[in-house]
Amino acid sequence: MKICLALLALASSVLASELQIGQKIRLRSVNYPNHFISRLSNGRVAISDSGTGNEWIVRSGLAGTGFSLESVTGGFIRHRNYQAWVDSQISSDLYRKDASYTVEQGAAGQGITLRSVNYSGHTLRHSGYNLYIHRSNGSDLFKKDSSFMVEPVDLQCWRWEAARP
Repeated sequence: MKICLALLALASSVLASELQIGQKIRLRSVNYPNHFISRLSNGRVAISDSGTGNEWIVRSGLAGTGFSLESVTGGFIRHRNYQAWVDSQISSDLYRKDASYTVEQGAAGQGITLRSVNYSGHTLRHSGYNLYIHRSNGSDLFKKDSSFMVEPVDLQCWRWEAARP
C-alpha cells in the first residue's frame, strides 16, 4: 500500500500563499489531469503527458513582483507574442516582466491561476495543448484551462510492504 496517495492529495492543495521560493514543483492541468505544464524540445510551453520537461523552480518574480518559473534545465517561462516559451534569461526589462506572474486562487475553484505582470488582464492558459496568455472570456472551459494544481516534486513517497518469507 502506498502512503503517497494521501500525501499527494494534501500536497495538491498548495495555495498560492504557500508557494516557497526555491521550491521545485510540477503544475498539473485541472481539466487534463494526466498533463503537466512542460517545456517542449522547440522551447514552446505546453501541457504534456510525456513525463519530461515538467519540473519548475519557483523564483521571486524577475520583474520585482510575483513569481517566475525557472525550468530545471534552464530558462524561464515567459510570454512573447502571447505564446508561452522557455527562454534563457536576458537582461531586459521586457523579459523580466514577460517572465513574471502573480498567483491567484485557481479560476476553476481549485489549484492556482497565473496572471501576467505586464498584461494584468491576461492569464496563462492552455489551448490546443499549447500555453498562451489570454484575456478570460468567462467560460467554464477558460477557467479550467487556466487552472493548475501545484505538486511539490520533492514529495517523499514511502512504500509499506509485508515481509516475505
